[in-house]
Amino acid sequence: MSAALSSCSAVLAVELVPEGAPTMLCLPLESAHLLGAAIGNDLARLLPGIETMGLAVAAALYDQAQILRPGWPIHRELMRMHQQAQRGGWMPAITSFGASAGHMATPVLEPDPRLIGSPLLLVPFTLVGHRHDVEQISALMERDFEEKGLADSATSLFLNEAFSIRSEHARYLTGNDLCALAAMQYEHVGFAPIWSIIECALLSPERDEHAVLDGGVQLHYRGGQLVMSGDAASSCYRQAAAILSAHGISATDPITSPN
Repeated sequence: MSAALSSCSAVLAVELVPEGAPTMLCLPLESAHLLGAAIGNDLARLLPGIETMGLAVAAALYDQAQILRPGWPIHRELMRMHQQAQRGGWMPAITSFGASAGHMATPVLEPDPRLIGSPLLLVPFTLVGHRHDVEQISALMERDFEEKGLADSATSLFLNEAFSIRSEHARYLTGNDLCALAAMQYEHVGFAPIWSIIECALLSPERDEHAVLDGGVQLHYRGGQLVMSGDAASSCYRQAAAILSAHGISATDPITSPN
């Protein structure tokens, strides 16, 4: 039966107030299930028919760059672990993955503290079910999350207490919602062209994409590989390389022919 399963993924986006940064990024195993239950209750309110779906939650906070990586590795790992936890036969259930001795179950799920600093942090989750159910729920999320996706006040309160944060609000976003938000953020800071490369790697890795940044830095994405050219000592080049690395995209220098 597991071979017939499919999934759709989303995040619970938590916007922090100034000075509201978390004191820890992962919930311990004994409280991870409480976060899964809170998210499950919210989704049951927002998405009619979700009772046919399983839910896998990473009980941790991530920067969006760690979520928006080629292949969506965190969501893919949640799908794998959800199925692994139900070896006796799949059924709609909530599986929540927290930390033991301060570490998540697998390295893929480990939040990178070096990326933390944005007021927006994300709790990723994956809904698992049969293809027809997944298609219906995915369409509902795309239609309704933007206008109706606020988390319940009880969920926000739990997040504040469990992670010792101070949040402005928490709302549910699809992958497409998150991509649109990231695109606006990069445009706001003058790095709009770099988003075309990240988006290509995320959504259409088989395509070619070319972008030119300020200062003449050029990015060429082809066949899953990124080539950067320009003045490697320039601030634009170094910033672009850091952004791409945070998104899990490694760049190589162009190959030049000897004179």
